[in-house]
Amino acid sequence: MHVRQFSLIVAVAGVVLGSVCPAPAAAKLAKTGTARTMFTAAGPTGLVIQGKTADMTVTDDGTTVTITVPLDHLSTGTALRDENINKALAVATYPTATLAVPRASLTFLDQKSPVGFAKGSFTLHGLTKTVQFHYQTRKTGTTYVVTAALSFNMNDYGVKAPTYLGVTVRPTVQIQTVFDAIDE
Repeated sequence: MHVRQFSLIVAVAGVVLGSVCPAPAAAKLAKTGTARTMFTAAGPTGLVIQGKTADMTVTDDGTTVTITVPLDHLSTGTALRDENINKALAVATYPTATLAVPRASLTFLDQKSPVGFAKGSFTLHGLTKTVQFHYQTRKTGTTYVVTAALSFNMNDYGVKAPTYLGVTVRPTVQIQTVFDAIDE
């Protein structure tokens, strides 16, 4: 598996992070504006691979907030690496990654307590696992700016750490996402 495959997995996890925007219980959450999900994978001797995507949807049925990210839109800046990620994740079979977060687990954060933690169900490559992540929210007028981060092990989702020219990326991926959300 190549570094690109690893990058796609990280971007998907980033989308998962994006789902933790707190909102009042009576309103429904909706993403607005451009989202940014970034991932970082590391290997030996200072190897760092970064990627990003701006493509995601957020749905809220009043019980569960679900973030969906199309996996074929991840960009690492190298077309061949992106292609290898798509193959490793079997994007033709599993075209999206999702994070479903119980609405009741999301809370408003204030200046005294700006960081929150939540759990959700993350689905990638046909496997669903419970993940924990931390997030921050900042209200600007009627919009919430949400920043969330998590790390996950790609082996937990049946994806081997990529190896290229004898260098293997570590299986743990760091993900951060930033997006604006409003209450509908």
